[in-house]
Amino acid sequence: MKQEKSQILEALIIFIVIIAWLIGAITYMQAPDIVPIHWNLEGKPDNYAPKGIGLFLLPMINTGLYIFLFFIPKIDPNNQQLQDSMKTLQWIRLGTHGLLAIIMGWTSLSIIESTIVKPEWIFAIVALFLAFLGKVMANVKQNYFEGIRTPWTLSNEVVWDDTHRFTAPLWLYSGILMTVVISLLTMSGFSAIIILPIFLAWIFTIVIIPIVYSYKHFKEEKNR
Repeated sequence: MKQEKSQILEALIIFIVIIAWLIGAITYMQAPDIVPIHWNLEGKPDNYAPKGIGLFLLPMINTGLYIFLFFIPKIDPNNQQLQDSMKTLQWIRLGTHGLLAIIMGWTSLSIIESTIVKPEWIFAIVALFLAFLGKVMANVKQNYFEGIRTPWTLSNEVVWDDTHRFTAPLWLYSGILMTVVISLLTMSGFSAIIILPIFLAWIFTIVIIPIVYSYKHFKEEKNR
């Protein structure tokens, strides 16, 4: 059954995209001519650009991403499948644009206040974002742009559906747990240099498990 788009969700997505531009414009009026665009693991700037580029790059990426994701249903070969999970895709878009806007606000504040960006808190935000994806991804239908796209999920709709139902709670609960762990480690004084290997090991784990699951499930389905 086709899911209709939520006008409220779409309006909220557009609002988030606009907010990113507003953050850039407000920061532009207070920022120096050259601003940091990259920070090292100690949270100190290590690369710079003119403020016209540094402050509006993320809003431009956010806007371009909005246009791309908005038109995906029109160009995906599995158009009907995407139409059947339109509400889910809106939630994924909302989370993605929200993540970029949060990072935009965080880095802009550090530029205005001349404070150090704490990469470990960025790790926690990303972990929470992946937990959010786990919450909403369970019912996304087979498509070529969003979801767990392995050769085996794209070859078999049952494998696609089961892989997403299996992965959703894995990402949700492990993402929440990782957010808590990173927060506790950060508040205990551990630096990003210590936290990063833990974070990357977790990312590797939650990526490789669905891939292995989809492969094994595909073999089982093929044997049947």
